[in-house]
Amino acid sequence: MNTPAASNESTTAGAAGPARTEAEAAAEAARLLAEAYSSTAPVATHYRDITPVPAQGDAVPHPQPGRPPMSQRATDHATLVLAYSIGSLPLGAATSLVLWSLSTVSPTTLAIAAAAPPALLAAVGITAKLISRAVADGAAALPPTVHHHHTGPTNVQHVQVHVENDTRWFGRTTNQLPPQ
Repeated sequence: MNTPAASNESTTAGAAGPARTEAEAAAEAARLLAEAYSSTAPVATHYRDITPVPAQGDAVPHPQPGRPPMSQRATDHATLVLAYSIGSLPLGAATSLVLWSLSTVSPTTLAIAAAAPPALLAAVGITAKLISRAVADGAAALPPTVHHHHTGPTNVQHVQVHVENDTRWFGRTTNQLPPQ
């Protein structure tokens, strides 16, 4: 059998072209190498491996693009967060519109307008705290409720004394005792 690779012929049969001599093949190889290492050569930006992958194997899972794998509850929560974040757009637009309309206002006016809501909330909070403290102090100042439980005959007498202070002349006190 006489093949070009087995014999010492000076021609090389190329897969894509006609038979070449050794000199032509060397010149073509030198040209391809020079073109590959030149700065003007195009660079491959994408490569796709077309070898089939096994259905099962011992390779570590590779993270896929998109949302990472997670539980159904976490997925639902993330979806709700994404959906509710859309609701912040009108609020942000309204805030931007207000700030844009206030761009001609002096910084002092802006500072007063920004400090007014927290000051109002603080005043309402302090007032509520003072009222609750006064109610608690008033409840503590009331006399205790007394319940008596008697087993025999009992005579209950309630006496109420009215005191009137007159400070016009010499500070006289009049006690109005009930009739006996």
